[in-house]
Amino acid sequence: MFANARPHTKFAAALLAAGMVATAPAVVGAGPETLPVLTDVAVQPASFVTDALNGLGDVVSAAADAFLIGTDFALGLNYYWDDSDFGWGVPINPVFLASAFVENPGSALSYLLQTYLNPSNNYVNPNDNTEYYFAYPWYVKSSIVEPLVNLLPASLASALNGAINGFADGINDAFASLPDPTAAINHMWEQYNTPIGRLIYAAQDAIALPVTLGVAVAYYLAYLPANLEATVESAIQNPADIPGLLSNLVYDALAPNLYDGLLGNLSYNLLKPLFFLPAPIGESGFGMQDGLAYSVYQGFATAVSGLLSYLPTPITPTPFPFPAAAAPAAAKSNDAVAPETSSTESPNVRGQGQSARKAVHPAGDGKQQSPAKSTAKKAKGESTGGKGRSARGNPAA
Repeated sequence: MFANARPHTKFAAALLAAGMVATAPAVVGAGPETLPVLTDVAVQPASFVTDALNGLGDVVSAAADAFLIGTDFALGLNYYWDDSDFGWGVPINPVFLASAFVENPGSALSYLLQTYLNPSNNYVNPNDNTEYYFAYPWYVKSSIVEPLVNLLPASLASALNGAINGFADGINDAFASLPDPTAAINHMWEQYNTPIGRLIYAAQDAIALPVTLGVAVAYYLAYLPANLEATVESAIQNPADIPGLLSNLVYDALAPNLYDGLLGNLSYNLLKPLFFLPAPIGESGFGMQDGLAYSVYQGFATAVSGLLSYLPTPITPTPFPFPAAAAPAAAKSNDAVAPETSSTESPNVRGQGQSARKAVHPAGDGKQQSPAKSTAKKAKGESTGGKGRSARGNPAA
């Protein structure tokens, strides 16, 4: 998620500062404008309400992820709804794992231990560090622990994240003496990309549906208050944008594509187990999008998109900007402290919680590439039939 600076001060001081800014005459100057000096404490951002609501959304989203990752762990599922991590260590099941042990015991043992114990960003193919392997502890770290840590002031969050990643990398280093897990990971991928393997995955995914759909709703509701607050703030600043702002709220709820709206997340996940059934109902191979079930989803998405096209063009809300900090202490040598959020930066308004699940990988192995670990959106329709790819940044970064 995002680390936001949160200066500490009293609520009354924030309101008084905001009022003085609103009533003061405009002054044009060469330097950035600052609030009048009222105290020796930094002043709350004018849009601290939106910022606080986004922080609350991060907490709710992390809690929802805890349920989702716990379900994935219990059922052996991969985490990303677009399957961009499919085939890189997850999914997993006891039958295919036993088969991997028969084929290569050392690799299978290494794979098993690291899938359930390795939280490091640096868990990669030992022969190609652009191939990232996935493990349930890493999902916990990246989707639960780090978003919560990032709610703290940036300097503290940076130190804690450094300590967490240092501990995780220590675990990864301890596993370095184990055999290469690649043979077992490839074996699992090959088994899951057979008709029986796809049928097993369909069953695993179907069992998880109640949790998956509930989490999709939780993601949406987590950030709805912040989005509504930001919409109101944006409408106050630019009343002419109100039709587009309202349209944006409708799209957030009813956009039919995965990660674009609540309806898209629900409809895609509801039909997803059918994509893995044998053809012609399911797809002929991973990501082929040629089955009857996928055609139904695609037709539904096209129809809903057509209806939404009659609405005004959506406008993403712009909350009140953060005013510049006024306190003399805050004005002293910014270079002496860890960088934090710009005082003029608008708070981020989250959309669908799932949209943050991705990463960029260098091309070259012919397998599916995914966007970098950010808020970039990627639908399953971008899959080309190879293994999924997902959400890790460069280990060297």
